[in-house]
Amino acid sequence: MPTNLLGDICLFKGQSYVVDKIGRTVSVRRNDSSVQLVAEPLVDGGGQIKFLVEIQGDLLLADVYNCLYAGFPYDDSVRIDLFKLNEKEKKWVKLTSLGDKVLFLGECCSFSASVSDLCGFKGDCVIFMETILQSLANSPPQAFILHLNEDQLSPLSDYPEYANLFWPPPEWIVQS
Repeated sequence: MPTNLLGDICLFKGQSYVVDKIGRTVSVRRNDSSVQLVAEPLVDGGGQIKFLVEIQGDLLLADVYNCLYAGFPYDDSVRIDLFKLNEKEKKWVKLTSLGDKVLFLGECCSFSASVSDLCGFKGDCVIFMETILQSLANSPPQAFILHLNEDQLSPLSDYPEYANLFWPPPEWIVQS
């Protein structure tokens, strides 16, 4: 898989999984570096950015559309499709909800959490960290939240109960 087509990589079930820009997904075995197709490409190729995230023993693909320039005020053009890997059929199956889960998507790492592990969070939402969503204006990078059931994108700062999870950092991080 050429590196210019690489979408994301993650460790799942002890193996590296790699997705390309059109959703084709392969696993790479540790012992011999052999590559095995685990999912065919998405039918339409999907959005601009792909993320692989493990969620309760399943591999999810988060496929983000129109994320390069989120309009201001935050318009509805940013969209995300979520898929669960069906390993037997080698395809991505579309999901309609995350239930009580929250996805955190970032350039350096992506992960999931249950609302029972997060104080004050509601499920079925995606937190975009860092500069995943870039604005047309030259504003500083900020985090955004997308509530899937409402299809609404907002700055995370509009939700202090969520933003407090990230700022201020815990004392043990900032102590020298």
